[in-house]
Amino acid sequence: SQASCLRALYYLPAAHPQVATRSTMSVFAATRQVSRAARAPAVRIARRNLGDSVTGPGATDIPANLKYAVGFFTKSPMSYGEFKQQCVSLRLFAFAGVTGACVLSLMLNPPKSSYWVRYSPTYLFSYIKNSFAGSSPPIFLTEKVEHEANVPAIANELISTRRLLSAGSDSEEEH
Repeated sequence: SQASCLRALYYLPAAHPQVATRSTMSVFAATRQVSRAARAPAVRIARRNLGDSVTGPGATDIPANLKYAVGFFTKSPMSYGEFKQQCVSLRLFAFAGVTGACVLSLMLNPPKSSYWVRYSPTYLFSYIKNSFAGSSPPIFLTEKVEHEANVPAIANELISTRRLLSAGSDSEEEH
């Protein structure tokens, strides 16, 4: 028949009769088809099937995930897949709950370090207010400060009498 003649002519294996039934196929197309068909079983065998395929609702489908998370506490799972989905759905809410509890704890009882005071979320409002409104006086001096004291006269008095006569008495006798 024509199929056996093509097999003999192109040296096609008998395991792939779908290639040999086309009489108008070129040699190049036939070898490509055979190589693809021969490679497919090896790819299927080499696939590891680790069980990480996506099933169940997506992470953004909150109502469906809530149903599975509540089912973790109220319903006994019928299969491992159902149990895994309950755990995955519960994990979303557990993460949100733990993160929310940590943030709330830090807001209600913040650390006393200056780093936290400066970079805490509550400082953000005062930072925005101070960037638009007037600022407080600077911590460091911006100009020389003039005092009323005559420093050379005070130093001369301390050196010569070992006390300041103008400061009053430190004597214990007057008590």
